[in-house]
Amino acid sequence: MPEISSRLRGWLRALDLDRFDLIVVAVVAALILAIAGVVLAGDQIGVYVAENGYGPTGSVNGSQPVRVRFSDDMAADSVEARFRIAPDIAGDFSWTGQHTLIFTPRQPFAAGQSYTVTIEAGARAARRDAALKDDLTWTFDVQLPRAAFLAPSDAYQRNVLMTDLPTGDTFQLTTAEHGVEDFAVSPNGNQIAYSRYNPDGTADLWLRDLLNNTDRQLTQCIDALCHAPAWKPDGTQIAYQREEFNTGLDMGLSPSRVWIVDVATLDTRLLFADSQILGTEPTWSPDGRRIAVFDATVSGIRIHDYEANTDAVIETAQGVVGQFSPDGNRLVYPVLARGLIGQQFYTHLEMADLDTLSRRSISGGDDTPVEDSGAVWSPDGTRLAVARRYLDGRYTNGKQIYLLDPDTGEAEPLVVDPAYNHSAIRWDASGRRIVFQRFSLGGAGARPEIWTVDVETGALEQVADNAFLPAWVP
Repeated sequence: MPEISSRLRGWLRALDLDRFDLIVVAVVAALILAIAGVVLAGDQIGVYVAENGYGPTGSVNGSQPVRVRFSDDMAADSVEARFRIAPDIAGDFSWTGQHTLIFTPRQPFAAGQSYTVTIEAGARAARRDAALKDDLTWTFDVQLPRAAFLAPSDAYQRNVLMTDLPTGDTFQLTTAEHGVEDFAVSPNGNQIAYSRYNPDGTADLWLRDLLNNTDRQLTQCIDALCHAPAWKPDGTQIAYQREEFNTGLDMGLSPSRVWIVDVATLDTRLLFADSQILGTEPTWSPDGRRIAVFDATVSGIRIHDYEANTDAVIETAQGVVGQFSPDGNRLVYPVLARGLIGQQFYTHLEMADLDTLSRRSISGGDDTPVEDSGAVWSPDGTRLAVARRYLDGRYTNGKQIYLLDPDTGEAEPLVVDPAYNHSAIRWDASGRRIVFQRFSLGGAGARPEIWTVDVETGALEQVADNAFLPAWVP
């Protein structure tokens, strides 16, 4: 050992290092060892997610996306392959940088449901040999949906408002100086498309982002009225009606045609290549395969099938498209019936099978003494909520809300109050609640109101006064 020390001292003398140099060498060596230790320890520690690096947690709105922020830039495929959510729900992945995963459900999370999210162990870092060592699991509960509507109904300058059902708090979502014509909530509940009037009486489509409270314009409808937005189920496009003013041409307002705007690029185009095809009330099937409009040129519902690239027409004089079933294979719509009661005309409901184009009445024969409209499918496709008025001994001045079995035609009363007329029916995503508009028939000065009903218990709750056109916001 003395011989080795002597050799080391000799070697250092040969390098001609003084005491200061020796200290520097020692410090550099220590730093190298420390860095190596950190690298080795980092690989042993692996990837992790901080306690506040994931969400949502607790009780949240159904439109909230799932977010996970990792300690490292991640290999996206390895994370997405290990992502689990129960109950299962379809959705899309996106990333903020390479370290934050975002999962956005295509349909809102169901109100009253608890969800469990798991990122399984093994998700790998992109830039080092490290991985998530243990499963990351957490749960969250979904609150009741919120109700949006237009208000005040007795003013020209209306805006979109929203009420939180548990608290009763109401918030104004849009601030259009010249008012809003109508609106539609996006399929995932994160955005609202609305038709906003300009100072010259034209109207454009705008988009309200409910997550960051921002607005952006979607269309440039110069000398035109653009309204009636309808979201494609994947949220990428919006169909809408456009009427040209034809200012200076002495020809008045043009008939409505349906246009499409791409939400990301803002590219716009006619729905049909033939500009002579008219259209109102654009309505998408829930699977995005079909879109239906009412075409006055053929006096019927024109249905375009994207998969087959074909059009079909269902003749009806009512001017109303109706609603697709949840599976997208059936359409329920109103038709004019002529019954035996005083030879009067009234509306019945028909259902068309879109694969065979066969049609049948679900209100009964022509002489069935009912007037049906506003049919809306329950989310599970087993029944319809309809606005019905009986024309026999059960007659009421206003229409009431009934639950109708589309296979048997049997009707169950849900909201019956002869003092009111009921309309604008909408189911929530869970199928537990319905929001609707009602109007008192009791005298002058009445204004429309927004109410909800619990389908299982029949419990009624008023949401807003002097408001109309309700919709659910998850």
